[in-house]
Amino acid sequence: MSHSKESRENIFETILNKYLKLLQEKPLITKSCTSATVSALGNFLSQKIAPPPGGKVVWRSVASYAAFAFFISAPVIHHFYLFLEKIQPKKDKPSKIDNIKRLLIDRFLFTPPFIALFLYVVTILEGHGSAVAIEKIRSQFWMILKMNWKVWTLFTYINVNYIPVRYRVLFGNTVGLFWSIYVAIQRRKLAK
Repeated sequence: MSHSKESRENIFETILNKYLKLLQEKPLITKSCTSATVSALGNFLSQKIAPPPGGKVVWRSVASYAAFAFFISAPVIHHFYLFLEKIQPKKDKPSKIDNIKRLLIDRFLFTPPFIALFLYVVTILEGHGSAVAIEKIRSQFWMILKMNWKVWTLFTYINVNYIPVRYRVLFGNTVGLFWSIYVAIQRRKLAK
């Protein structure tokens, strides 16, 4: 193994160990920072893939996604997963019914209001008024919810049943990077 490859592996291992330590010591702030970074990156990439009118990156939109993720998304999801563990704890040998219950709680009780909250808050943060935010919910909610159910259900099943609680937000962020790109592109198409 070359010296530079070994150095890269050591750097990666050091960063990963520091991240895991922060996740253990300060889980909420670590998840919030990670979520904000991933959401901002997803929005930025979506603007590069499907440029907004004028072709320039709308930094307010990038900041809006980051702010929503930092202040609302990560904390809400963090606490939801803790709540899910209390109301539907994982067993040593969970049945398929237990796994499906956990999934259904997420998909049908948590996801719809969370998507409405996302559409409302991000629209406000992007500088539009409440009336525009409510109209976005009316025009985009059902389409985004259906796509969320199609795209996220398998990942959510894996997340709520097989990923340890402290890594669920990170797992969701990884999938969420692609979801953020999809949502942002759809929002831009519908805005035209």
